[in-house]
Amino acid sequence: MIKKVTKFCNLNSIFTSNLTANAKKNQFYNIQTAQYQLITIYKIVSLKNIKINSIVKYPIKILDKSWLTHNVMLLVLEKPEGFTHNIGQAIELTMDTPKFRSQFAPFTLVCSPEEEQLKLIVKIYPQHHGLTEALSQAKPTDSLIITSAWDSYVYKGKGTFIAAGSGITPFIPMFRDLNNKKRLGKHRLIYANRRVNDIILQAELHDLFKQNFYNILSDEKNSDYDYGTIDYIYLLSKIDKFDQHFYVCGQDAFMDNVKKDLIRGGAKEANIQTGY
Repeated sequence: MIKKVTKFCNLNSIFTSNLTANAKKNQFYNIQTAQYQLITIYKIVSLKNIKINSIVKYPIKILDKSWLTHNVMLLVLEKPEGFTHNIGQAIELTMDTPKFRSQFAPFTLVCSPEEEQLKLIVKIYPQHHGLTEALSQAKPTDSLIITSAWDSYVYKGKGTFIAAGSGITPFIPMFRDLNNKKRLGKHRLIYANRRVNDIILQAELHDLFKQNFYNILSDEKNSDYDYGTIDYIYLLSKIDKFDQHFYVCGQDAFMDNVKKDLIRGGAKEANIQTGY
């Protein structure tokens, strides 16, 4: 999954520019205000679960790529020496070219920690003419830069996964791990897409969840799928009790709305996990 995030930048330069600008506007501007701004900036960065001072960058190569849907691609990458991660963690990635070298974007790893290669599922946005379009045009052996892994989602116990579109990607390694441990059976997946051809890894998800897999389409009517959007009424029809863990991923508005509806249904806010 790709989302807009705060740029990695020199916090000292932000501090200095803010101090100068505000000093011109307000003669009473003081060091306490400046310190407060700097603390706020650090909080914004920490919300992305990234520790600026400890971030490590690795140069790697693309090993393989393949299309999963008409606009979603699987990338297989080198696993650099010393790189470690846990299920549910994400990395920042960019192409090692002058145009993109400073334009990192977050992607969740869909491989297990034991695998010898790294794997990402990337939704391509050609209309943006940005990083994902460049990745779709990249060749095996092209160079990338990735960061060390950081927490995105953490499995906390039995519950319901709710995803929209490429928001399914953080959960894929969890599903596979739980299935390998024979612990997936009591979980549910509610998955929203626009059309049937947008569904990522549809066959695998059906095989994993069977009758506990609920698919809903917003832009296509098909007798094999529910039609509409994930709202309060739909959640009530698929969730028999709200005293459980919920894992929610999608666009910001989707996550916000689903979280409000889950709380309305009786879920505890502490049991609802949303994206990075």
